[in-house]
Amino acid sequence: MKNAPVRHRIQYTTYLAAKGLVRCLPHAAVRSLGRGLGRIGYRLARKRRDLALENLALTMPELSADERREVVRGCYRHFGAYFLEIVSISRFRREEIVGLFDYEGWEHLEAAEAAGKGYFLMTGHFGTWEIAAYALEVRLGKLNMVARPVDNPYVERDLARIRQRFGTTLIDKQGSGHRMMNAFRRGERVAIVIDQKVRASAGVRVPFFGQPAWTSPALAFLSIRTGAPALPLYCVPIAGGRYRMSIREPITPVGKGEEAIAALTTRYLESVEREIRRQPELWLWMHRRWSDSERLR
Repeated sequence: MKNAPVRHRIQYTTYLAAKGLVRCLPHAAVRSLGRGLGRIGYRLARKRRDLALENLALTMPELSADERREVVRGCYRHFGAYFLEIVSISRFRREEIVGLFDYEGWEHLEAAEAAGKGYFLMTGHFGTWEIAAYALEVRLGKLNMVARPVDNPYVERDLARIRQRFGTTLIDKQGSGHRMMNAFRRGERVAIVIDQKVRASAGVRVPFFGQPAWTSPALAFLSIRTGAPALPLYCVPIAGGRYRMSIREPITPVGKGEEAIAALTTRYLESVEREIRRQPELWLWMHRRWSDSERLR
């Protein structure tokens, strides 16, 4: 906040104006509005747009320049819609949220619940991950999500109120390991956005799209320590203002020690990468995920 108070207040004022407008529209119409705003963002946010194109050229070189531009345009449209839908969805009652979803692979979660040994949920900056958390909490109970808060503290406080309404708690990724374990021991569900970048001093260096990427080892460490599997979960928007939540087969821990942690973390990122390659426009390409000094050319 102290680094950019004026910019944050301007952003927050814009956010509140958008929030007021969104609440006047049917939820299904909000996506179209957000996609339109995303198209504007694509034209205006030159540095972020160029970074997204650079990331795609690095990680998916098989795409032509025109194909990469189309993916990035789609990415801006998607996240413009996603941001407004997070605001819009706060209008619904808890029992209405679950009805907005089609579910795929739910049997994997039921089997993990029946086993009684606990499990972790894992996703990436892909699709509509935060909206999925609201439905999960209503269906399963208390949910703790490990993710990075948004940079604007005013917007983050408002988003926190939405999360609290649905019973979802955000755990900051900094020093998250102990809080994840405590929540797990209390029998609460714990989900982590695994593909976010961490400092070298706090991460494990594993491949992501064929490039070295510093990634949190916390999930792998806890999975190995507890023996609990990680269930990959992905949520994407579908027609009519609805969503499809897909739960993949569990990733079970194998071995112990640093090599086992690195190998397990690699398996997590491989799962996320498979989803991204199916619909690359649904991933957050506009952030510096790979360090310049470590990129493989």
